[in-house]
Amino acid sequence: MKVGNALKRFLVTLAIALGAGFLFSLTGLFLPWLLGPMAAFLILRQVTNMKFHWPKVFRTLGLLLLGVQIGAAFTQESVLLMAADLPYMFIMTIAVVVFSLGLGFVFQRMTRVTMSTALLGSMPGGLSQMVLISEEVKSANVTIVSVMQTFRILLIVFTVPLTAGLLSGRASGDITETAFRFSPYAFGIALVFGYVLYWIMKRISFPARELMAPVLAMAVVQTLTGSDLIDLPGLVIIIAQVLIGTHLGLSMEKLGDSLDGRIAGAVFLNTVLLIAFSAGLAYGLELLLPEYLFLDFFLSAAPGGMAEMTITALEAGADVPLVTSFHLFRLFFILLVAAPLVSYYVKKLDAKSGY
Repeated sequence: MKVGNALKRFLVTLAIALGAGFLFSLTGLFLPWLLGPMAAFLILRQVTNMKFHWPKVFRTLGLLLLGVQIGAAFTQESVLLMAADLPYMFIMTIAVVVFSLGLGFVFQRMTRVTMSTALLGSMPGGLSQMVLISEEVKSANVTIVSVMQTFRILLIVFTVPLTAGLLSGRASGDITETAFRFSPYAFGIALVFGYVLYWIMKRISFPARELMAPVLAMAVVQTLTGSDLIDLPGLVIIIAQVLIGTHLGLSMEKLGDSLDGRIAGAVFLNTVLLIAFSAGLAYGLELLLPEYLFLDFFLSAAPGGMAEMTITALEAGADVPLVTSFHLFRLFFILLVAAPLVSYYVKKLDAKSGY
């Protein structure tokens, strides 16, 4: 691609992203700077042949900004409180994963795809991870797994933030403000630690490392030192929303090319049931732990991406460290336990079926 054409496409892409975000902000919708660009490019990718250009470094920058903002929410007090919540993280994670796999069996009966395709497409472990696993399973249809994961993410990213916008979060006055205690020494340690974490995660192909490395680095250093590493303005969240929302919208290929009516209906039904199940879990945990809000647990249980759910938590007034910790725990559990077990199970099915 010539430099001139690339620049023109980038400027057009940027103008559409900012314009869509601005229009959504006028409507009063929740997360306008994320959902606006995402909706605009999703529609344009489906109905036009327009060419866009959005450098990958912008996605990385958006995730880094978000990771820094999330990490800044972790304090010594919040980490100690989270340690007491580990049993609830385990229970919620097991419940969501088991229910998702149960929906996979239902999906298989509804669509008659192979069992491996249904289970890998239903696992809430992220698009890239499940597609990579499906490529190693002979009976899995990689295209359908990709479509199932993409369509479910699309529905969740639109519906959960909009639902969260209707729920009661914490007002700004309800959030305890502490004096900002900046330590250059601690900030330098966090930069080095974050870079090392990112390098390790990149070597082992860990997902969302651009987000995870700054979150973990800042959380660890702030917890151990008691210092505040950085105090970012609210404009940072808007920039992160635009960068991430544009990337998400452009990543959605023409869904109609590989999404027939039966599969679309089954994915829609499964997603609605999974969101309803997450809401039920959140209600039960709110009864057990009344010091938290329903919104806290709803965003913690929601099977969306960690980046999207934590942006929602930041904007809605939810407990950001709690939501982040639940998603981190679920991510590690799925990658280290659930996904390998499901992969082993479907490969055993393949062996019995002669694939």
